[in-house]
Amino acid sequence: MLSIRHLLSEKLYTIPSSASVRLAAAIMEQHHIGCLPVVDEGKLVGIITSRDIRRSHPNRLVADAMTKKVITIRPSASLWEAYNLLLQHQIERLVVADGGTVLGVITKAQVVAEFGKYIDPLTTLYRAEIFYQRAVELLEGGYEIAIIFLDIDNFGLINKEYGHVYGDIILRRTAEILKTVVDIKQDTLCRYAGDEFAIVTTRSLAKAKELAETIISAVAQEKWPCPVTITLSAGISGGRRSSLRNLTENPGYIIKHLVNMASLASAKAKKLNTPIFVADTIELRASPFNCCERILG
Repeated sequence: MLSIRHLLSEKLYTIPSSASVRLAAAIMEQHHIGCLPVVDEGKLVGIITSRDIRRSHPNRLVADAMTKKVITIRPSASLWEAYNLLLQHQIERLVVADGGTVLGVITKAQVVAEFGKYIDPLTTLYRAEIFYQRAVELLEGGYEIAIIFLDIDNFGLINKEYGHVYGDIILRRTAEILKTVVDIKQDTLCRYAGDEFAIVTTRSLAKAKELAETIISAVAQEKWPCPVTITLSAGISGGRRSSLRNLTENPGYIIKHLVNMASLASAKAKKLNTPIFVADTIELRASPFNCCERILG
């Protein structure tokens, strides 16, 4: 996923704390912007927003009207980080700064609009890009992770028998079930591709397996509009033996291989006619990736 850097406009407008509120209001109106970083001698000392201006007399100094506590973010930060900061602090804007230098401002509306590009329109779940971004961030943050890979059994046959419209109904309803089961504090859920879903979680391997069991049970118990039984197969990888992982390895490389192993485990579950299969170096030794043993969680 792209960093927030590309959301910055080419022109940056700032104002010193010694300026008047009237001048700040005029600059914001002229350039159709909602705030100005307050910068004195190259140092960020605050931010003045249109809300601050409405609450202040035009003759007051910016220093008296501005908000002194400024939430900043690095230009290399991801949309995910920006979105969480905005929610955490319940603010509408973030000042983007690098090494003390103010580069610009991004708004919540910008971040939400950009996020929309990474939302699957059919299921409203994240697309795979968000899943990978979140997984990498968790690894870089020192978290142990597990990957749960899920796909709908015999979905191609269902499409042929009842048509793609009904297939879309199944996909949407399956996504709704998954959303009610996952915990967004621990789990990031996405529609990976077609009838495949994936979850990256900070749960232990045992807890990840429990989550997969809960999901599979919930889908199996759903009453579908046509006389079919919808079931899922799940493959799980990661969540253990992190001490054996090469910590200098590229996190993105690790994630791709963990996803591949979870996908192979899901296929193995189908082959063995069992709902869940947990990836193991013995069973999956035939994988084309030689580093399975090294990257297994």
